[in-house]
Amino acid sequence: MFEDIVRGFQELIRDTKLAVVSVLALVLGFVAEVLYLFAGKYDFLDLDFFAIKLFEETILAVLIGSILVQRKKESFLSLLVFSAFYGMAMGIGFSLFVLPAFVVFMFLFFVPLLSAKTDSVSAVLTESYRLVFRKQKTVEVFLAAAVVFVVWFIPFAGSIASNFLRTVFVYALFHSLEGMKDETAQGNTGSAQSDSR
Repeated sequence: MFEDIVRGFQELIRDTKLAVVSVLALVLGFVAEVLYLFAGKYDFLDLDFFAIKLFEETILAVLIGSILVQRKKESFLSLLVFSAFYGMAMGIGFSLFVLPAFVVFMFLFFVPLLSAKTDSVSAVLTESYRLVFRKQKTVEVFLAAAVVFVVWFIPFAGSIASNFLRTVFVYALFHSLEGMKDETAQGNTGSAQSDSR
């Protein structure tokens, strides 16, 4: 896990788009923290909290997804729709208190990036579930989600730090899992070619 996270921070330095998105996530976190201060951050049942969380999660999903979105209008529209769904699910999860929010967060961990690549709802949700729960990196995804989730509760800086960490962690783990998928596909192709000889 630590190698993936270190690689994510190294990529942050090299990749301008990831760096810009990370800075925008920091700014979004600052705006959300200011709004939480005015609304009372830990009042989960308050409608103001739900609205702020919906705003924060939707914009953050658009930012994270924009890292991979191609210059096609369909991809961006898909990203907007999934981001609204992601924000709504996270807002409802937080309104139902911490555990439902964490379960939703784990299940939808890679949705912002997957929605930039795929337009089908069922394909995005199936692939997100597969990446989180069916790969060898389930523990790493759980730990990254737990760190982001716990950091969010830090008074006055939680949203700022958690948005930044989420951007880097999701990007790093996604590319790590994509690399594993490519290696598996190459290994399967190589073994199929050797079997045919």
